[in-house]
Amino acid sequence: MTWLILLYIAFLVSGFAVMKTQNIGRKEKILFVTITTIGCILWGSLVLHRPLDLNKAIGMAIDFIF
Repeated sequence: MTWLILLYIAFLVSGFAVMKTQNIGRKEKILFVTITTIGCILWGSLVLHRPLDLNKAIGMAIDFIF
């Protein structure tokens, strides 16, 4: 699990370095962090042998927002 967190941090750092050289906007950076975090959560759930049900998670998020 530690390697997954280190890989997540390395991917974020390298992604922000690339975005800094290309003058990417704030919305794109937020989208990058969001997608990367969702990917890390999904991989973490698989590593822990407790797969996350995306339909249930999306439903709970919609109920929470509205």
